[in-house]
Amino acid sequence: MKVTIMKKANFKSAFSMLALSIVAGLFFVSCSNSEDLSNEVTPKEGMGIVSFSINEKDYEPSENVTSTRAAAQSQPEIQDLGDGWQAEVSLVPDTTRRPEQKVATRAIYGNKHYTIRAYQGSTLKGEIKGTFNGNNFTPDAGDPGVMQLPHGYYDFVCFNDYVTANGTTLSVNRTNQTNAYNAFYTIERGIHIYQDPKQKVSFTAKHAVAMVDVELQFVNCEIPMKVTSTRYVFQPWGGGSAIYNTIEPQDPNNKFQWRIHTGMNDIPEEMLYDFVTNTYTYPSMGQISSSNNKIGGEFQNGGGTWVDMFLNTYYLLPSTNCSKLKLTFDSGELYGRSLTGKSITVPTHKLVEANKRYKISIRLIMENMYLFSDGTKGFLDKNPGKTAIGVILSPTNNFAVALKDVKVSGNDAIQWSSTTTQESSNPVGNYKDLFDISRFGTVSSSNIAMQAAQNMFGLRATIPALYDFLIMGSSLGKMANQGKGSQALGDY
Repeated sequence: MKVTIMKKANFKSAFSMLALSIVAGLFFVSCSNSEDLSNEVTPKEGMGIVSFSINEKDYEPSENVTSTRAAAQSQPEIQDLGDGWQAEVSLVPDTTRRPEQKVATRAIYGNKHYTIRAYQGSTLKGEIKGTFNGNNFTPDAGDPGVMQLPHGYYDFVCFNDYVTANGTTLSVNRTNQTNAYNAFYTIERGIHIYQDPKQKVSFTAKHAVAMVDVELQFVNCEIPMKVTSTRYVFQPWGGGSAIYNTIEPQDPNNKFQWRIHTGMNDIPEEMLYDFVTNTYTYPSMGQISSSNNKIGGEFQNGGGTWVDMFLNTYYLLPSTNCSKLKLTFDSGELYGRSLTGKSITVPTHKLVEANKRYKISIRLIMENMYLFSDGTKGFLDKNPGKTAIGVILSPTNNFAVALKDVKVSGNDAIQWSSTTTQESSNPVGNYKDLFDISRFGTVSSSNIAMQAAQNMFGLRATIPALYDFLIMGSSLGKMANQGKGSQALGDY
C-alpha cells in the first residue's frame, strides 16, 4: 500500500512539475513576442539594427469642415424627376465624427500580417514579414523580425496581405469589397539609418481606398413601417437576446425597388502604384451594379417611421469620379406618385482620395400634399374643385400648416393672449428638453389665438412646438435635417 501511495504521489508531483514547465514555457514565449527583437540580434560594425511598429489610421472626412470654410462647400443640386418628385443631391464630407476631433490613429487590433521592405532606389535591401497585434510583433517562422542595414538613407514600404507586391509596384483591387476595405499600406521615404546599435521606424498605415456612403432622406414623404416577423438572437457576450424585426411599409403601395449603378468601364477596378517613380496606373476599368434592392428587410430593433434610408457603402479606388454613380428606381411609388424609371445623378465631378470618407446625400422631396376644407388630404391635381386650407408637412401624422393667417373681423393682427403669465401646462425647463419630441406644451382652448384658429377653419388647432417649426423648415423650406433637432425630425 505504501508503495502504491508513493507512486501516486510521485506521479502527481511529476505531473505538477510538467504543468508548471508548460505554463512557464508559454509565459516566456509570450513575453519574447512582445519584447524588442532587436535586443536578441548581435549588431555588426557600421550597421543599424532596425525594428518597426505600425499604427493604422481610420478614414477621415474628405475635407475639414469648419465655419471658415462652410461657404466653400459645394452647393446641393435640385433635380426635377417629374411626376411631382424632386431630389436635392450633394456630395459632402462624411463628418460622422465632429470636425474638431482628430481622426483616430490606433494600434493594430487583432492579428494583422504585414510585409516591410527597405529600398535604396529600386534595389531591395531588406525585408521582414510577421504579424502585428497592438504593440506585439510575431515574425514569421525563420524571419529574424528585424533588419540589419548599413548606415544610409532608405525608403521603407509597409503593406498588409490585402495589397499585392510585384517588385516595386503595389497592386490593390476593389472587386472584392471586403479585401478593398482591409487593404493598408504606407511609404516612409528618406529615413536615415545611423543609430548604433539599434533604431526603430514607425509606420502609420492608411486605407488604400476611399469610403463612399449613399444616404436617402424622405423630406416630406416619410414611410410608416410595420413588423411582420421577429427573430431573437442570443448574445452571450452582452447578456440577453438581440431583437431582429422584419419590416415592410404599412401601406402596400408605398414600395419601390432601386439600384445604384455606373456605366460600363466607368470606374477603376485595379490600381498599380510604383513607389519608386511615385506613379499610379489603372489597367482595368469596370462598373457598379447593385440591383433588386427593396425597401424594408430585417433590422435590429427595426420598425417605426422611416425618414431616411442608408443605401450602401462603396470602397472605391483613388481617382474614381463620383459623378459616375447613379441611383435609379426600377419600380414602385410613394403616396400614389410613381417613382418608376426616375434616376438621380451625382452633380459633383469629384475624384476620390485614399483614406477619405465621403457621403452622397440624396433628399427626396414630394410635391406638397394639402389639407382640404372637407377634412380630406391629397394632391391638388387629383382633387379638382376642392378648397385647400393647409399644406401638409407630415402626411403620416396629419400635421398641416394653414395657408392663410388667422383673421378676426378681417384683421390678422390679432392678440395672441390676454395675459402675460405662463399658459402652458407643460413648459420646457432646459435646452435639452426643448428638442425632445416627447415634451410638448398644452394651451387652454380658451386662449384667444386657439379660439380664432378653430373658429376660422372649424378644425382642431394647436400652438406649434419647436419640432413643428423644424419640420416646417425641412418640408417647406427644404432645410437640411442636420444639426440640433435632427432627432426630433427623425422621431416625428
